[in-house]
Amino acid sequence: MDTKSMHNPETSDYLANVFESSPFALISFDPHLRIMMFNRAAQELTGLSCAEVVGCRATRIIEFERLHNIIDALRKKPQATADGYITKLRAADGSEIPVVVRISILLDNRNKLLGVLIVATDLREIQKLQAKLLEAERLAAITETAISINHEINNPLCSILGNTQLILMEKERLEPGMVKKLKSIETEIIRIQRVSERLARITRPVLKEYVDGRRMLDVEGSSVDEDR
Repeated sequence: MDTKSMHNPETSDYLANVFESSPFALISFDPHLRIMMFNRAAQELTGLSCAEVVGCRATRIIEFERLHNIIDALRKKPQATADGYITKLRAADGSEIPVVVRISILLDNRNKLLGVLIVATDLREIQKLQAKLLEAERLAAITETAISINHEINNPLCSILGNTQLILMEKERLEPGMVKKLKSIETEIIRIQRVSERLARITRPVLKEYVDGRRMLDVEGSSVDEDR
């Protein structure tokens, strides 16, 4: 597009509409890191209006220590605009929004630096999806482990339980202390079987602190499919 077209009022309105209607958050900064433009998507993302940010320094929406890529771009360092990078934008409520930012240097027709434009993509939905995928992978691992437990442990447990119960059928001939021990064995075997069966029915795993900062599956606290 030539310079005359750029200065055409209709063309300028068209470009302004493209900027404003973009589904991506678009924010431009001048060489002094003042916010010059803040489109509708950026306002929806942060909850901040143009009136609240335009004319303010970049630190209004980005922590100073996260501005180094934008500063490098203003210094015309090519590597600053080569790839997107993950950072956070400050929202109206003070929370921080994870985003992927891509930077474009803005130059006039004489190659004079006008500032930079950043395109920010919200990562929150992606992070939620990643969390769901991680949970699905964890659940699959638990189910596979439960199947192995049922196969490798329950079979011998059934044999032990059956023999224990056969002996208890003749408890009149046994010492009271022996009967008590056999009943304890019976109770613990049934408990192990119940835990292994519950493992296979877990639909939403819950973890709890164990030792040395490690976590363990909370079998009782996890949600299960009662119909499985």
